[in-house]
Amino acid sequence: MAIDLSTLPPRKGTRPTTTGKEIPHDQLEQFSPPEIRAALVAYAETLPGVATGPSLVSEPGSFALRLGRAERPFDAFLHPEVDEFGHIHRSGFLHLTVPREYVRVLDELGWTEPHPITRRAEFPDTIVMLYAPRDAEELAVATAVLRASYEQAVGDMPVRMRAVTVDAFGETPTATAVDVPVPGPGELLVRVAASSLNGFDQAVVHGVFRDMMEHTFPVTLGKDFAGTVVAVGDGVERPLGARVFGVVMKPAVHDGAFADFVVVSDGYGVAAIPDGVDFADAGALGLAGAAAVGVVEAVAPAAGDTVLVVGATGGVGAYAVQLAATAGATVVATAAPGAQADFVRALGAAHVVDASGDLAAQVRAIAPAGVSAAIHLAGDPQALVDLVAPGGRLASTLGVGPEAADGRDVTVVPVMADPSAATLDRLAAAVASGALRVPVQSVHHLEDVAAAMAGFAAGTLGKVGVSVS
Repeated sequence: MAIDLSTLPPRKGTRPTTTGKEIPHDQLEQFSPPEIRAALVAYAETLPGVATGPSLVSEPGSFALRLGRAERPFDAFLHPEVDEFGHIHRSGFLHLTVPREYVRVLDELGWTEPHPITRRAEFPDTIVMLYAPRDAEELAVATAVLRASYEQAVGDMPVRMRAVTVDAFGETPTATAVDVPVPGPGELLVRVAASSLNGFDQAVVHGVFRDMMEHTFPVTLGKDFAGTVVAVGDGVERPLGARVFGVVMKPAVHDGAFADFVVVSDGYGVAAIPDGVDFADAGALGLAGAAAVGVVEAVAPAAGDTVLVVGATGGVGAYAVQLAATAGATVVATAAPGAQADFVRALGAAHVVDASGDLAAQVRAIAPAGVSAAIHLAGDPQALVDLVAPGGRLASTLGVGPEAADGRDVTVVPVMADPSAATLDRLAAAVASGALRVPVQSVHHLEDVAAAMAGFAAGTLGKVGVSVS
């Protein structure tokens, strides 16, 4: 919303008296009436991507306007708090960094004066004091200047973003435009580079969790994310520009990573991407990797154990095969003959069985007394219990619990993915060292996610990646 400087009227009356000091550089009279300042603050709060709160470079009562971006021209921020491009004082005047062409015109027409701090060589000469608006006409000028300051500060950072959303259960996901979210206390705004498809996304579309979790529509899909921190909320010490990955973990289903930006908690579901791991791999690691860690830890494989993985060709299964094999177990994986069987063998499976055939006979031929443990990611859990040796273990990501043992000497454990920082760090370190392979078999652009999800529902091999930026 650029101002037409050629038609901007002079400010009425005399200039207010100011201290002339660098600190405090205050306006001493002609303050804004409470309702005018409240309207100015309300307007500032509508600016997409702007975090507000007490100023870190001015008096605590000042209302700060922050972006928290790592990449902007120097003229876009006040010093030393690099993400604060301005603030509104209690009496209504503003300190802002404005476009250079505004400085002389606003001063000559009586709307502003230079901030004394600009006399220092290390500060830009575009920091001004915009006098407190006293009525609706002056408020209109103040909001226009504030908008110009904001647009300069955001630079190439959009206020709207692409996202893949659904407006109701059962709808086909569509690529659309939504506002860039704003991080709250303890949160990060991440510019998403990569994500991946998970069964959770399909479940959200079809309303599987409607009675278990609150859904706020439109819902942006996507659990996995990998990208760069571009803004932070209060209380966050993670640096801007940090490369991070993880899983969107929130009590309500609304935010997702099939978008240009996502807000996530800094305390859970996020970890640093180590050197040697790219965004594409990190974006396909979080949810499936954490689930695989959970089921493998639940069955605790060791050298000499035989572990049956049913559903081995999917994302969780592909990680579970590798983790169990790395632990020293002999892995028996379900897969169709051909490409699927080759896939799981390459991940470390010692034996491959075809789940569409006589599974029991095939497994008994390999382990006549039964397998030490089974990982249930697909199919009939009861049939698997019968294939576990007495004293053995079965872990399931599909909600199967101890009741499935039906009196047998088999420990049955339901597992949910727990993408704690420790688990994510462990997964990322394994990828960085080469001990764990990220099994991405295809990659789709953000605009193609809806079509990719349709194919995912029919069954896919390994992980399906999403390239966002």
